[in-house]
Amino acid sequence: MSDLVDRYLGAVAALLPKGSREDIVAELRDLILNRVEDAEAARGRPLDKREMEDLLREIGHPIAVAGRYGPARALVGPEIYPFWLFGVKALLAVAAFAAAIPAILAVLMDHGDARLVFRAVNDFIPTALSLVGAATLIAAAIERGWIKTDNLRRWKVSELPRMSDGKGLFVRSRFDGLFELVATGLFIGWWTGVISFPFGPVIHSGRGDAVLAISPVFQQLYWPILVLAILQAVSSLLLVVKPGWTAARNLAEIVGAVGGVALVWALWPHQPLVTVVAPDASAAGLANLQRSLNLTFEITLWAAAAISLIKVAVHGWRLARGR
Repeated sequence: MSDLVDRYLGAVAALLPKGSREDIVAELRDLILNRVEDAEAARGRPLDKREMEDLLREIGHPIAVAGRYGPARALVGPEIYPFWLFGVKALLAVAAFAAAIPAILAVLMDHGDARLVFRAVNDFIPTALSLVGAATLIAAAIERGWIKTDNLRRWKVSELPRMSDGKGLFVRSRFDGLFELVATGLFIGWWTGVISFPFGPVIHSGRGDAVLAISPVFQQLYWPILVLAILQAVSSLLLVVKPGWTAARNLAEIVGAVGGVALVWALWPHQPLVTVVAPDASAAGLANLQRSLNLTFEITLWAAAAISLIKVAVHGWRLARGR
């Protein structure tokens, strides 16, 4: 049976680095011989060819064994993997959000054309794969030391959030902060014209085109909206990078919430904020759609004002208590 053992060890040795090949093969030979001795002692006789095949098969395929004994070649190692998974979840959520919004709007305008849903899925899949691929390349580069992360390794326990904050109103995790940071970054890129999304204010349907006319008030409030978005991005960045800086984050949330109330106050008199222009649509259908759109924006403004006021109260209370 030594021929089977030699052939097995030879297959493993061919896949090992030359510098450590002899030592690994010697160690593996001892392991196999010990198992053979134990198996023969249990049976009270030498192993036949079939039993030796079964024993070597239990040890593992030569490729798998060489991988266990050889140097680590994982694309994303166990230490980087949790961070990779954390980032991938946030990126996939953002990709799904970006694909769903135009699809929902188009379905409402097209009265439920199923092809638009498939188009959204088709837009999501390549975007998601591209984001996951980019995250994997970055993680692999960090794993191999091509991207230095020395500063990120110098984290402090004193900067971690208190466990007493774990069950409360408006308490967010680092995943929430990362998702908000990516989403806000996409909004800032779109608002400033750096990023152009593959959809616009023209909705195509079998019954003609419908154009969404945006109120000029948004152009007048360009800079206030941009400042509020940047402030939200800063708050999200603090949650991801410095979760222990609760005072700075609470202050940023308060300023942003006050700005949100002021923004609602400025937008309310200028309704309708979005007007549907569809020359080929019937007057009754267009009126019903416009009423639904107006009601949606009214509810959104009321909800935004209420959430902003609650955030002012909650984060003001936390800031006063020093949490």
